[in-house]
Amino acid sequence: MRRLCELVALSLSISASSTWAVEATGSMTAEEVSALAREVSARVEQIRGAHFTRPVSVRIVDAATARAHFRERLLKFWPPDQVRYDQRVYEQLGMLKPGTDLMKTLLDVLEEQAGAYYDPENDTFFVLKGMPRSTAPVLMAHELTHALDDQRFNIDGTLAKLKEDDDRATAYTAVVEGTGTVVMSLFMLQEIQAGRLSMNAVTELQKSEAGQAAKLQAAPPLIQRGLIAPYQIGQAFLLHGDPTQYATFRPSDADRAFKDPPQSTEQIIHSEKYWDPARRDAPRIVNLPDLAGTLGAGWKQVATGTLGELTLAVLTGLGPVDLASTRSAEPQNWTNRAATGWGGDTYQHYANGPRALTVLAGVWDTQEDAAEFVTALKPLPGRNAWRRGDTTVVIAGDAPMAQEALAEAVFTALAKGRAAGTPTAH
Repeated sequence: MRRLCELVALSLSISASSTWAVEATGSMTAEEVSALAREVSARVEQIRGAHFTRPVSVRIVDAATARAHFRERLLKFWPPDQVRYDQRVYEQLGMLKPGTDLMKTLLDVLEEQAGAYYDPENDTFFVLKGMPRSTAPVLMAHELTHALDDQRFNIDGTLAKLKEDDDRATAYTAVVEGTGTVVMSLFMLQEIQAGRLSMNAVTELQKSEAGQAAKLQAAPPLIQRGLIAPYQIGQAFLLHGDPTQYATFRPSDADRAFKDPPQSTEQIIHSEKYWDPARRDAPRIVNLPDLAGTLGAGWKQVATGTLGELTLAVLTGLGPVDLASTRSAEPQNWTNRAATGWGGDTYQHYANGPRALTVLAGVWDTQEDAAEFVTALKPLPGRNAWRRGDTTVVIAGDAPMAQEALAEAVFTALAKGRAAGTPTAH
């Protein structure tokens, strides 16, 4: 899910500035938007328990400009060859239908959902034209929270360091978006209690979000869940597992999670595995050497990464999110029995001309957990799975030898890696 996280990171937006273009946004003029941003930023500081350190320039753009910006930034971190490799991984493992245009699908959904986004490279907050006055303060509260956190914790820099660990990057993005979501929710509650925000405006916001979610609803579960998860389970994580208990939010918890980020989506979904020292569960390293020599002449490893519990739940059958449900943010809706008990994993993707192969190796908390994972994988042409004790191997694609023989070689390599003595955390 790493690439999906980078798309989510595009929505990071930032602080109030006095340098707005003279254009109208929805029913507001640029000057009104600027004044509103300054007002909201002060409230965000109070809720978040921190202060802005610098102003950031703000630009108002149309949808076409935003889409071009999304694509440019995405291709900078996700070159076309890598897009193709990642898409084949998802297709071979069974999480995307063959022929899915991954880039187009992501950009379509992002364009549909975006109201504002932040580009950390030039420290600019972009607002799309059409933001209505009634709901603008609530949306700004979320975005201005990202501004504060980016200034203090260098969000983009941290994501860059995590670029080879998909699952860990997803967990960090859940901290980022979860913080924005909690602060926005608290801001909205304060506005309602003070009489500054009517329930009609809240209804308008909900209808607006629902009406702009057609492409998100239609997206494959891998994409839909990858884009929504950081907001939903990130919020629940910061509230120690209960997404409704906003009164329990402590700014110091968010600070801790930024300074000592969770290491996996398992820790995000099962928040006690992060917050409770006695139950903290760090991922295990899965040592899988480059298998190109085993595969034979012409084969080359072209991609590697970690899927984690969140993505393995999709792999084992977890379907789309019910966006209309008020309980969609509850952690149990983001995993299943087959993915629970995850200990660690790594995948490798190999290419040889038009031929391609994906190897996924995982370790589990118990042998029973491993067996549940393998059992949950529905039959899929070209994909097979094996278990040995608490270790699983999935092979999908154009193996140059019998898949069972390759699986045996993978199990042998994993056993040697485990004997080398690198069993736990990153």
